[in-house]
Amino acid sequence: MSRVRVFAALLAASAVSPAIAQETQPPAEVEVSAVDGAVDFAKNLTANATAVLTDETKSEDEKLEAFRGVLADGMALDIIGKFMLGDTRKSMSDDQLSRYDEIFPQYITKLYAEQFQEIVGKPLEVVEAKELGARDVIVRTKFDRKEGSPIMVDWRVRKLRSGDRKAIDIIVSGVSIMLVKREEFSSFVATNGVDELLGRLESEAA
Repeated sequence: MSRVRVFAALLAASAVSPAIAQETQPPAEVEVSAVDGAVDFAKNLTANATAVLTDETKSEDEKLEAFRGVLADGMALDIIGKFMLGDTRKSMSDDQLSRYDEIFPQYITKLYAEQFQEIVGKPLEVVEAKELGARDVIVRTKFDRKEGSPIMVDWRVRKLRSGDRKAIDIIVSGVSIMLVKREEFSSFVATNGVDELLGRLESEAA
């Protein structure tokens, strides 16, 4: 999926999904603080993730567990989890929902750990940042590397009603896990059912 298509898909998802619904555009005078806050958030999340993933005092399993803690604190996993299920969530039993809510944070943070391996230890440069709706900011960054083209990473940062900022999507090299997995989950459930999806998530999160 191209970077233009990813941004178009994000805009479309904002319009149709209750999980990432937006409100009225805020007054112009708060734009700078919203953008600056999102930029600082992206920088801090990257720094914290790099710190735990490069900690030589920890084993690989310990690094992954620490990284999962960083993401659990920095990402709105409940919003992401609901969005990825889409309409499937409406037909799930309480037991299935409980099982999904338990395994999803482990599953998604493992996926992001693999994505972060590409950017750990590389210098971050903020290319641009702009508001998307009333509460979200897209922060576009690049990570230079010695060989090959820079790695582009877009952070969709939301200011929650609590006032906290959380990432609701991290798009690495034009790939949005949030959008890709939503389509993948829907297709898999249509063919195999919810219980098979849950079993797959539990297996892949291990």
